[in-house]
Amino acid sequence: MDHFYSGQVRRYLTQYMRLMSNFSWKDSSGKLSQIPVMYGDPSRQASALLKKNSENVMPTAPFIACYIKGLDYDQSRLQDPTFVSKVQIREREFDETTGQYLNTQGLGYTVERIMPSPYKLTFVADLWTTNTEQKLQIFEQIAYLFNPSLELQTTDNFIDWTSLTVLQLESTSWTSRQIPQGVDQNIDIMNMTFTTPIWITPPAKVMKMGVITKIIANVFADQQGTIITDYDDPNAVYPGLGNLVESVVVTPGNFELMVLDGVAGLLTNEIDTASSDTTMPGNTVSWRKLLDLYPGQFRANISQLRLSKPNGNEIVAYISLDPYDERRMLLTFDTDTIPANNALLNRPLGTVDAIINPETFAPGTPVTNVTYLILENINVVSEYGQPGYSGPVAWKNADQSDFQALANDIIQWDGVKWNVIFNSADVVEVHYITNSYTGIQYKWDGHQWSKSFEGIYPALGWRLVL
Repeated sequence: MDHFYSGQVRRYLTQYMRLMSNFSWKDSSGKLSQIPVMYGDPSRQASALLKKNSENVMPTAPFIACYIKGLDYDQSRLQDPTFVSKVQIREREFDETTGQYLNTQGLGYTVERIMPSPYKLTFVADLWTTNTEQKLQIFEQIAYLFNPSLELQTTDNFIDWTSLTVLQLESTSWTSRQIPQGVDQNIDIMNMTFTTPIWITPPAKVMKMGVITKIIANVFADQQGTIITDYDDPNAVYPGLGNLVESVVVTPGNFELMVLDGVAGLLTNEIDTASSDTTMPGNTVSWRKLLDLYPGQFRANISQLRLSKPNGNEIVAYISLDPYDERRMLLTFDTDTIPANNALLNRPLGTVDAIINPETFAPGTPVTNVTYLILENINVVSEYGQPGYSGPVAWKNADQSDFQALANDIIQWDGVKWNVIFNSADVVEVHYITNSYTGIQYKWDGHQWSKSFEGIYPALGWRLVL
């Protein structure tokens, strides 16, 4: 261990001298004077300065001199020297902008306190007086405090298990002079001896609190298999986990996550029937329930929410709590982490101009390369191509011929006719596009279109980075 010194004995001596301070004496005229207190074993240099480098300067009186007489190992108080006490604590969150502590939890720590060594410390207070009346006044003010002891506190640290001790008056010596005095003119000194049990504490180990936020445990490993992790694709294999047949996922609170319209909420199995808020489901809870369990300090717009994608990458969003509803976590997505769009014909950026219902929307006179994602069929399958059939005028080609497309297809006008550039019946792999009108990205999962990263995430599918 490197050099270590925390001034433990010095703190006991300082508290002892503070205890002996603020006493006074009254002279014959009724004037009160405070009695000075000094350390009884000063350095030679300090003593020379006090005497003005002269042996002819007499010390003034009255005053109290305090010093340590003995420091002995106290084996009667010996306990298990290998014992280690662990304490988990959390700081209050500190706002560096305002320089004030907030009423929320900040960083967490684990403190390992090692068993200290017991000692008995002996103090002496010398009462220097010029007459018996001074001595009686000072002694009476001190003596009544010890019946038989007085508590001392060396620190205000609540996890310091050695901060409290007791100071006990053991003995007194009335005078240092011979009785009768004779011709000796020495100042009279009364000795008061005190003892206190103390502890000499080794350094504590302080570590940032390590809370387990996710566990992936191999439950059955007797045969090869895969782990089901993607809620959209039941055949997806989670990268890096190896061949697991089944897994158990544990996170603080074991919450599922709902992401919708730039807001995230924690889902539980319990429905809050008292909630009247229609913007969040009844089974969402306050984010404080989770943030208090995580290590680190939550910082608005700096802390991150990470959403797992089927390919093993993550979508990153910077988070902040809604000041009006702590069940709502507001998300600002890092666009660099959002999945890239798949290119479409004449649309290298993979965008569509709008998502429409062709039964209620008329394209009018379309511009070349205008592109739509349609939600319903254009021309009914059972009737299209039958003799005498004529489809809706709004969706005829320039030569007045009919055009057919199915729900979930993407269609494009080439200046003469409509073309299907994304055939939903033939595409089974994941496909991403963005609605350029709203800026929202959508994902084709082989069955339907949905917002690309919005929906319900299981416990394994997301994590916090504070």
